[in-house]
Amino acid sequence: MESKYKEMGNSKYDAFAHFRTKHSSTLNYKPNGVHNQTNSISLKKVKLDNDENVNTSNDSHTTLPPHKLNKTLQEQRKTLPVYNVKTQLIHHISKNSTSIIVGETGSGKTTQIPQFLFESGLWNGSIIAVTQPRRVAAITVAQRVAQEQNCKLGELVGYSVRFEEVTSKKTRIKYMTDGILLREALSDKLLLKYNVLILDEAHERTINTDVLFGIAKAAQKRRAKSFYPPLHLIIMSATMDVRKVQDYFGDEHIPVYLTGRTYKVNIFHSKQIQEDYIYASLVTLFNIHKDAPAQHDVLIFMTGQEEIDTLVQAIRLVAKDQICKSPTIRVYPFYSNLPQNRQLEIFRPTPPDCRKVIVSTNIAETSLTISGIKYVIDSGKVKMRVHDSVTGLEKLKVVTISKAQSLQRAGRAGREQEGFCYNLYTKRQFLEMDDVPLPEILRTNITTSLLQLLAMKIDIDNFDFIDKPSSDSINYGLKQLYMLGAI
Repeated sequence: MESKYKEMGNSKYDAFAHFRTKHSSTLNYKPNGVHNQTNSISLKKVKLDNDENVNTSNDSHTTLPPHKLNKTLQEQRKTLPVYNVKTQLIHHISKNSTSIIVGETGSGKTTQIPQFLFESGLWNGSIIAVTQPRRVAAITVAQRVAQEQNCKLGELVGYSVRFEEVTSKKTRIKYMTDGILLREALSDKLLLKYNVLILDEAHERTINTDVLFGIAKAAQKRRAKSFYPPLHLIIMSATMDVRKVQDYFGDEHIPVYLTGRTYKVNIFHSKQIQEDYIYASLVTLFNIHKDAPAQHDVLIFMTGQEEIDTLVQAIRLVAKDQICKSPTIRVYPFYSNLPQNRQLEIFRPTPPDCRKVIVSTNIAETSLTISGIKYVIDSGKVKMRVHDSVTGLEKLKVVTISKAQSLQRAGRAGREQEGFCYNLYTKRQFLEMDDVPLPEILRTNITTSLLQLLAMKIDIDNFDFIDKPSSDSINYGLKQLYMLGAI
């Protein structure tokens, strides 16, 4: 494999050198073995093993008639690793007020666990709430679960995101963004609409998720002391800092480990530091393209819309050249500001004799299964909001990702079949990365979150943050609210 990618920045692609800002990039890759998405923290866990060797893909795109489609989906559900431990999982959740579930990529936790809880009756006549950090994940997962439940979206299964709600009085499984649930908590601190609350992708540690940790924990305690039904809280992720979460909710809550259905992912690191990762991504893509069969699709991670649009344009220009023979390349940008109908285009099946290339921000990092992805090209960068409480300025800064994010990105290539991940950073750079990203609440302006807590009549000084912001950050936020006349 290594010999195939010795020289990836010269000869036939030099005609497109104007797309790079520096001309010294030569991409040499060295293998890093097999991607294995496990948590490195030494910790007591309940391990629920899957005894079956599953090789069936989980492709939701099909043109079968409705009755045959549902039968196929039910068969696919049974092949997921989490299905084999359904009984043990329901028993564990029912016996614990808080469950910490570490589910590897491809285990089926996001789509299946809410359905298990509904089918078991643990929801007790209320609604099962499942939060996602991003709206596209909430929408697409809800669509999939509605298909599996053989119901119209908005009936038994629905979703709620900013500016759009597809639910009804019949809805019992509700996917939503964490911001929507936080908004609901403004008028209902005890979250009485829900008896089961699932905080998914907890490793992302958004401000909203961190605040919800504290609100849900307080709601659990208050409901336990009253006549209200208990609130079952489930924290889920593939790569979260399990020790921190367990310390926060209590050592008695033993994490459950779910084996995944991730296929082998061969990871390669660049032998040299790549200063121009946009050009390096372009070169790597076309070296893959010249040998890979059709319908072996590629996912490329960039930091933001500007970089994505630049790379998409460059790919289309190179693809028009005569040196780029079949398969035909179809390029799709993917970022949060893209209209929803264009975001959903990436989930369409790749036509015959074509290759789908998706250029995305980190919104494709978790939750989403994009059919056909065989290769991942990782820039190793992400655009992060950073706030300076001294100057009061907030800016988007391009920073290096964490090890956990790197593994999440690599895992996108192994959802349906053996895949390959090309990291545009060296092995040394990988080892120097932080284990997990810095929580958003410790690096951004928390003024809005403080206002929400004050609106709920919560004492900020005594609020139980999983990671408490600095006193400077809190004081700056309170000062801003006072100057605006909000408090």
